[in-house]
Amino acid sequence: MLDVASPGWLHYPSGMNKKILFALLLLPGLAHAVICKSVDSEGVVSYTKVPASECPEPVKLPAYSTFESRPIPPGTEGEGVGPAASEVIFEGYRTIKILQPEADGVVRSNEGKVPVTIALEPALQQGHRVALYIDGKAVQGAFDALAIELSGIERGTHSVRASVSDGNGKLLIESPAVSFTLRQTGLFDSIANTTGPPIVKPIPRPRPGGR
Repeated sequence: MLDVASPGWLHYPSGMNKKILFALLLLPGLAHAVICKSVDSEGVVSYTKVPASECPEPVKLPAYSTFESRPIPPGTEGEGVGPAASEVIFEGYRTIKILQPEADGVVRSNEGKVPVTIALEPALQQGHRVALYIDGKAVQGAFDALAIELSGIERGTHSVRASVSDGNGKLLIESPAVSFTLRQTGLFDSIANTTGPPIVKPIPRPRPGGR
């Protein structure tokens, strides 16, 4: 039997009581013992694990929470785990619309520049490409942006439409055509500015932070 006054007792500040309590619970040699509490003449609280018959003041421990794992049905191991589970499955585009130029609007540019802005839902997917058509003729090139600047457009009334295709060239969605009029002003008003096909240039995307 251990004497609470003997050196066999461990005395620690009360702030360490909880750690000592759980550490003593892990001692395999005292599996049938209890946690015994004592206070010395200076008020220092001590804990030790001794046989139940040798402890005048055993400590009652709270019950620990327990749970049972839910069984996993056969064949479903690994499902819903990892980054792929949170990815949204692309089910196709719902809408596409030409926002700029405005329908039946007027674009003024002596250089024949026409900015084209497209509204697409959902957003343009990785690997998909945008194609533009002026007056029914395909503009050279494919784009991975929804804001594109055409240049070299002649004066007069034109139509523009857009389409989106996947990486294999399959057409996924196509917008209605929008009519607009390009006008030139100033000294170049009487000069046709282009003799070749339209020139296209993607409009740079704004960098994060507005820089």
